[in-house]
Amino acid sequence: MGSKRPISNMAAASSGSGPTSLFILTEKNIIRRYTRFIIEWPPFEYAVLLTIIANCVVLALEEHLPGGDKTPLARKLEKTEPYFLGIFCVESTLKILALGFALHRGSYLRNIWNMMDFVVVVTGFVTLFAQDELDVDLRTLRAIRVLRPLKLVSGIPSLQVVLKSIIKAMAPLLQIGLLVLFAIVIFAIIGLEFYSGALHKTCYSIEDLNEILAEGELATPCNTDNATQAVAGSYICDYNSSLCLEKWEGPNFGITSFDNIGFAMLTVFQCITMEGWTSILYWTNDALGSSYNWVYFVPLIVIGSFFMLNLVLGVLSGEFAKERERVENRQAFLKLRRQQQLERELNGYVEWICKAEEVILAEERTTEEEKLHIMEARRRAAAKRKKLKHLGKSRSTDTEDEENEDEPDEVPKKKGFKGFSRASYLKSKVKNKGACKRFWRAEKRLRFKIRHTVKQQWFYWFVIVLVFFNTVCVAVEHYNQPPWLTEFLYYAEFAFLGLFMTEMCIKMYALGPRIYFESSFNRFDCVVISGSIFEVIWSAFKSGSFGLSVLRALRLLRVFKVTKYWSSLRNLVISLLSSMRSILSLLFLLFLFILIFALLGMQLFGGAFNFPEGTPPANFNSFPIALLTVFQILTGEDWNEVMYQGIESQGGSRRGMIYSLYFIILVLFGNYTLLNVFLAIAVDNLANAQELTAAEEEQEEEDKEKQQQELEKEMEALHMGSDGSPKLDTTSPSKKGKGKRGHKSEGNGDAKTGDNVDDDDIMGPKPMLPYSSMFILSPTNPVRRAAHWVVNLPYFDFFIMVVISLSSIALAAEDPVEEGSFRNDILNYFDYAFTGVFTVEMVLKVIDSGIILHQGSYLREIWNVMDAVVVICAAVSFTFDMMGSSTGQNLSTIKSLRVLRVLRPLKTIKRVPKLKAVFDCVVNSLKNVFNILIVYMLFHFIFAVVAVQLFNGKFFYCTDDSKHTQDDCQGDYFTFAYDKRPPEVKRREWKSQLFHYDNVMAAMLTLFAVQTGEGWPQVLQNSMAATQEDHGPILHYRIEMSIFYIVYFIVFPFFFVNIFVALIIITFQEQGEAELQDGEIDKNQKSCIDFAIQAKPLERYMPKDRESFKYKIWRVVVSTPFEYFIMTLIVLNTLLLMMKYYKQSVLYKETLHYMNTAFTALFSIECMLKIISFGVRNFFKDPWNTFDFVTVVGSIIDALVVEFGENFINVGFLRLFRAARLIKLLRQGYTIRILLWTFVQSFKALPYVCLLIAMLFFIYAIIGMQVFGNLHLDPDSSVNRHNNFQSFIGGLLLLFRCATGEAWPNIMLSCIRGRQCDPRALKFENGQVIEDKECGSNLAYAYFVSFIFLCSFLMLNLFVAVIMDNFDYLTRDSSILGAHHLDEFIRIWAEYDPNATGRILYTEMFDMLKNMDPPLGFGNKCPYRLAYKKLIRMNMPVDADGKVQFTSTLFALIRENLSIKMRPADEMDEANQELRVTIKKIWPLQAKKVLDLIIPPDNELNTGKLTVGKIYGGLLILENWKTTRFGQIEASASTKQSLFERLMGSMARTGSNKGSLSHPSHSHSHPNSNSGSTTLANHGSGGHHKEEKEAITVIDLVPGAPAPDRFAAVFASQPNSSR
Repeated sequence: MGSKRPISNMAAASSGSGPTSLFILTEKNIIRRYTRFIIEWPPFEYAVLLTIIANCVVLALEEHLPGGDKTPLARKLEKTEPYFLGIFCVESTLKILALGFALHRGSYLRNIWNMMDFVVVVTGFVTLFAQDELDVDLRTLRAIRVLRPLKLVSGIPSLQVVLKSIIKAMAPLLQIGLLVLFAIVIFAIIGLEFYSGALHKTCYSIEDLNEILAEGELATPCNTDNATQAVAGSYICDYNSSLCLEKWEGPNFGITSFDNIGFAMLTVFQCITMEGWTSILYWTNDALGSSYNWVYFVPLIVIGSFFMLNLVLGVLSGEFAKERERVENRQAFLKLRRQQQLERELNGYVEWICKAEEVILAEERTTEEEKLHIMEARRRAAAKRKKLKHLGKSRSTDTEDEENEDEPDEVPKKKGFKGFSRASYLKSKVKNKGACKRFWRAEKRLRFKIRHTVKQQWFYWFVIVLVFFNTVCVAVEHYNQPPWLTEFLYYAEFAFLGLFMTEMCIKMYALGPRIYFESSFNRFDCVVISGSIFEVIWSAFKSGSFGLSVLRALRLLRVFKVTKYWSSLRNLVISLLSSMRSILSLLFLLFLFILIFALLGMQLFGGAFNFPEGTPPANFNSFPIALLTVFQILTGEDWNEVMYQGIESQGGSRRGMIYSLYFIILVLFGNYTLLNVFLAIAVDNLANAQELTAAEEEQEEEDKEKQQQELEKEMEALHMGSDGSPKLDTTSPSKKGKGKRGHKSEGNGDAKTGDNVDDDDIMGPKPMLPYSSMFILSPTNPVRRAAHWVVNLPYFDFFIMVVISLSSIALAAEDPVEEGSFRNDILNYFDYAFTGVFTVEMVLKVIDSGIILHQGSYLREIWNVMDAVVVICAAVSFTFDMMGSSTGQNLSTIKSLRVLRVLRPLKTIKRVPKLKAVFDCVVNSLKNVFNILIVYMLFHFIFAVVAVQLFNGKFFYCTDDSKHTQDDCQGDYFTFAYDKRPPEVKRREWKSQLFHYDNVMAAMLTLFAVQTGEGWPQVLQNSMAATQEDHGPILHYRIEMSIFYIVYFIVFPFFFVNIFVALIIITFQEQGEAELQDGEIDKNQKSCIDFAIQAKPLERYMPKDRESFKYKIWRVVVSTPFEYFIMTLIVLNTLLLMMKYYKQSVLYKETLHYMNTAFTALFSIECMLKIISFGVRNFFKDPWNTFDFVTVVGSIIDALVVEFGENFINVGFLRLFRAARLIKLLRQGYTIRILLWTFVQSFKALPYVCLLIAMLFFIYAIIGMQVFGNLHLDPDSSVNRHNNFQSFIGGLLLLFRCATGEAWPNIMLSCIRGRQCDPRALKFENGQVIEDKECGSNLAYAYFVSFIFLCSFLMLNLFVAVIMDNFDYLTRDSSILGAHHLDEFIRIWAEYDPNATGRILYTEMFDMLKNMDPPLGFGNKCPYRLAYKKLIRMNMPVDADGKVQFTSTLFALIRENLSIKMRPADEMDEANQELRVTIKKIWPLQAKKVLDLIIPPDNELNTGKLTVGKIYGGLLILENWKTTRFGQIEASASTKQSLFERLMGSMARTGSNKGSLSHPSHSHSHPNSNSGSTTLANHGSGGHHKEEKEAITVIDLVPGAPAPDRFAAVFASQPNSSR
């Protein structure tokens, strides 16, 4: 191939066309030709790629030592650098010679890869030659070499899909990036105002003022050392031993702070990634008091993390789906073309042979035998074709494969041996002869029986049960198990292996190997069994190797056999396997990414992580560790810690801040971009899988229907005998399908309305049930009727709601620490009252509707069951209270019974319909997730089993690192602190790590924690250091153990968790679309109609008197230059706010202050001018103006306070107004405006989701208070003074922290049994503790795991779902009209209708639509005929003044654009009726007001009423008429009066009495007088208005002109006027 290309180039050159290379070499030049040949020669490419790989290997082999020392190996490797550089230099020189350098198209530097190469070569030379002369640090330049592996990407096609979709997504991602950056800047400025310099005070020892006294392990910022001055919640130094001084560099080497804008932005970014944000919150609490800081941090997390960063996800998944579709379509197209070509060739060939055969048959010399032979061959071919067709029908699972197997045996019996190939004939001959005959027959029978058995259901279940027992045996293995169990398991293993082998052999024998291996499950089984056999043999010779325990776990995969009968699961598996390619290419990309960053990290930070306390476990000293460090940063866990160490190692917060870029880029690209592509793939696949399942279900339905029809036919045939006349089925099949669907939806509708009648009492009081209640009270019983009346009172439900909210408030107000406190006693009495109310409610309802035995009775509804449980439990606990039992046992029972009161708020769900809808959605998505949950649990279990095999009993350690066994770990040892204090003496203790793998349950818990990504680096370090059972750790003892975690991460967090998210998103979207199913409009149409119904015209104020001073000011205020001036001011003001820093000089501070005052003054003047020109009322009509006014007033007060002393009130919050102006920038950019609009939309969709999340938090917070509220606060554990359950607010914050995933496993472990109690929770007498008890509970495990599961996987994903739902337009085809475009309509309408009358002239409407860009308007390039045709279809009514209405126009525009129920002209009336019904159904309340505006009733469109369609229709008729002969004759005879003039004359004669367009057929007898046309004449100005007047007259006066109703039919015949 390489040799062909230059020839074509030569041809091009001979014509002298191509540009020269480097101004010297023409295309004919021999040097250029040969270089061209070389670079296009495939081996050359491969050689370059190999060199790159070799270079990577060399870079990876280096090991970095502290202080720039080098190992001998590294010295040798450095000498290879010139050679590599030489090779790359040669490559780029050849390419430059062949392609030219940069000036023309296709030259060297025009290609992005070549640019990268060039940079690498140039920097390589600089580093090579400039090492001695320059004193610059060239490591960063050398680091550029690591970009070379990126060239590998260009060689792999499936990688390019992933890369392309990421690159395509860059444009919308940049918009979102700007939005995120904007949010970061605003929060950073606010942080700068409030927290600048706040974190520099800490407690210094009185004895040595340079020694910091830490609380717990780390130093803490402090507020003061005088307890009387301290702010609530801040940290006070103990004044006996320490002073609070402001001379500390700050936490994290002084990097985490708000001292200047750079630090502030970095800190805010770190908070948005949800790593380490709680520590920052706690430090600011310590420094400034804990009252208000959460108001800054919680919104930061919600807006930054939950919102902004999830947008990235939405965009990526949209782009990915689009890109993949494009690639797939292209492939399908190529495949089809190839197929067609083949078919053409084949058909030609076959035809030719047939002709030859015909000729042969026709010839006379052909013998009869030959003729017969040809005929026979033809017949055989036909039979074969038929068979192939039959087989072509798809085989879905192996059950069908196995059903086809019986045939070959039976065929010979029927046919004898005709048509069988010779070999089979011989075989059967041999088999059927002699003594063996009987034996073979018996064998055949046996095989047949066995095959029959194998296919039985019981055999399948028998195997499944075996698999289950096998699984149980594997799972019971644990640390310290008794010897008999070990022995039993050893033999059980052989037994199971034997059984499974027999199963395999039997199946293979019965089905025959070929058919056996056709089923993928059987192949899988075979592999697993061979693996097990190999493992058994291997372990007999050599024990305890790593890979084998994995093989052993593979046997558990047999459990997947269940999926064979579970279609939705099977489809999911199929769809996942089909996306393996994209996943593998993504993994490869991920690997390249990690590789490049690891090499880069080694170049930048290798050997630099040396601190007084030692080298941290995450470092860049050697290649494997660097890979793991980068991988850890990718998973987002503790990346900030690594960043602090990186910055500190490069010169600390003064000089090393630039190195933070490395980590930020890594997090942004790795964590947020690449990992989200995983989710994109998952969403894509799930949608596929669900389509597959739906298709299968439909197929089944159809099959059933067919069978039903056939049965009916047969029945009819039978009846015919008696009946005589056959019946014909007249309905077409498609109609039948419709009918079926229709019935279905109607059924649903009925069901729905039924439910509604049950739920809401809109339909008047509910009738009493016709059954007797509890066998005693009949429906006429007065007691029951009274109860029924009370329960159905309109205020009854409302009253219960109020009681529920009051009781919730009472629950939140309890004091969990001191149970006997005064507050709790009072709340207890309230509780009696609440329980009383709920009991009465329950009793009434039971009396009214009976208990459980008949339909509609009390306990038949799940919510009522919950009510009853809560009430009964409360009653029981009160009974205990009354009896005054004091035994501890009873106390705990009572407590757990009382915790159930928490469920009361759930009763509100049933009573708020929208909340119930969201709740149903969650429940539905849970049903959907259930499938995956099973697979997930299976995999989780498999990994847990593998982990137990690998690490069981190896996670012990001695507190003294030098001792490795329990026997050595006795006595005491010294610890030396690194800050030169005298060594301390400590006891040696032998402990287990907090998370370990000693049995399967512990392993599953550990893996769950790892999977949420919290604290997994520690577990990884422990695993790599694990040596053998009952031995202590040795650092990096087996690095290869990290493979286990990497695989686990890819399978779980990257994949399964994403499938969860995807499922919830898809379910959510399906739920949204399900509501619209009956209405026959899609989601986008719905949101557009929604917008149109609610839109109001915008009022633009303008002073009446054009000569007045007010008008002149108004002209200035609304002019564009003024807008830009204000924009510039805002930007400058922002920059000013960013310039503040900690320890600024007095002069600098004064300057900033005066400049700020100046800006405040300028903004105040702007505000005054606007108020003067608009007037007060009009000024406040625009929300932006109100916002401006508030900021200005706030800023003025702020300036005054700064000026005249700050002591009279604390107005810190006023500083917010300085930053608030920034928000005004947002209204400028178009894309940003759309993003913001969508933001608001998704906020509208969120309240109920938020309510649900709030309920979840409330319930968990109350349970937490009741169960863990009395724990002792220990600064060294995770339950400390910042983070505890001792108050309701505290509990909520703790849960919010867990939801963001901040170190939740540690909190969980701090709450388990055996923890100390808070001193206030113990009972004292005379200073003695009388009842010492332990606090905490093992409920903590279930509590935290369930909370993390519900919160992270379900609730927060609802956020994602809502966002993706609303932001799908970012990746949708931008030519489709969406609700986000419609805001533009309101803005532009306001320019034509400044007073917001809601009406403009139809001519102005035409101009307006021409000026709006598509997809909303026509755009000014739209040919006017096309515009006319669109307007004819829009057909809005025109009033007596020739004006059209705002809502009608907007709706007509949307309807025409999205073709909502647009049909041919004669069906439009019907379509309008249908649309009216749909709109009434979806918007029952709003539709009453605006229905006639959006879909004008017939009487406004029909005879005698003017519409836009008629006007522009007339214009088109006139156009067409002008092009005919008559039109031209008319034009030439100019002396004649024009039609219009004649009309005007007739009007003048008749005088202007108000008439409407009369019916065309009477136009002669009535000289028509139409004030409509007169007004048009008055308004008309400019060229085509004359035509319009003429057109209207044409409509009116041409005899027999088509009536408006028939109008469209005329245009339908015009070209292009397709509806």
